[in-house]
Parts: sequence; structure tokens; C-alpha cells
Amino acid sequence: MTEGQKEMQRPFLVGQKLLLRPLEESDVSEEYVGWLNDQEVTRYLETGKFPATLETVRKYLERFQGSATDVILAIVDRGTGQHVGNVTLNHINWVHRTADTGLMIGRKDFWGKGYAFEAWSLIIEYALQRLGLRKIVAGVVDGNAASLATLQKLGFQIEGRLRAEHWVDGEFRDALRLGLLRDEFYKSRGGKAARQ
Repeated sequence: MTEGQKEMQRPFLVGQKLLLRPLEESDVSEEYVGWLNDQEVTRYLETGKFPATLETVRKYLERFQGSATDVILAIVDRGTGQHVGNVTLNHINWVHRTADTGLMIGRKDFWGKGYAFEAWSLIIEYALQRLGLRKIVAGVVDGNAASLATLQKLGFQIEGRLRAEHWVDGEFRDALRLGLLRDEFYKSRGGKAARQ
């Protein structure tokens, strides 16, 4: 069995181009660590400010194991079976029914091809429908036009600005806080649910 075939055996959510599956310790590879040490990949992310190693990534993944408030899923290309990035739900609040989301496409040859949009669509629909959440929030560093456009296409609205919040490219930049309510997500999709 090829590695790509193994990847396809554990799908959790399935889209047209990609599937989402639990991120596992076996995913922690030199390539993965390379993404986290690539300043172009991590330019607008919280991670990447300090060198990553196999050990630091394994410790990071430990916080998701058995967590009732944090989920990390691997983004896997359906055509090749390659792990191309990750998407998260964090700080799930079961009382207020909210969560934060984040995403990283580590393989640059998959940038600009709709993988972020599809991965976020799948995990957001999962959060709203199956987990019963009512609101998803995301943060975007000012200047990250691609992520901002993707989130707005999904129906997110800017709710606030945190001034001089992130150090990027030798300067402090504002962080935008975006929010998405359940009805706004379905309105942005013409009332349609994503494939699962």
C-alpha cells in the first residue's frame, strides 16, 4: 500500500479536492518541520518566530490529544494523498458555542488553488452543524490579503482591530478579528451545505 493510499483510508471530512483527517504523530516529519521554519509559510502565523524541531512539533500536537476544546486536522490532497497543511478549531466554548479557527498550507505548490477555502468550508460546516456551534472567529494579520479574502468569501465579517499586535517584516502590524455566525455562513454559500 502506498503512503497516498494510507492517507485516503482515514478521512474525517471529504471535499472535492481534499480531505481532512486527524493529524497524527506519524505526520511529524522533516518536511512538516520545514514548513514551520519557512518564513514565507509562517509570515502571518503565530508560529515560526522560533525554530521548530521534531520534538517541539510533537509537544505541540500533544495538546490536541484527547482535548475537548481543540481540534487539529491534516489537509490532504485527494489526487496525490499528500499532506499539504493543517486546519484547526481552538478554544471551543461549549457554553457560548464558539470557537477560533486557524489554517496553514505548508506546501507552497498548493497556494492559490482553493485549498484554504475548501478546508475552512469543511471544518466550519462541521463545527456549526455537527458540533452545534453558533459562531466561529478568526484572526488575520493586516496585510494578509489572501486569508482575509478567503474568510470574507466564507461570510466572515471584520469585528475589530487590535492595533500593533504582530511583528511582521520588521514592523508591528494590526490584527483583524473576524467573526462568522451560522446564518452568515449558509447565506454566503447560497444556503448550501458542503459535501461531507
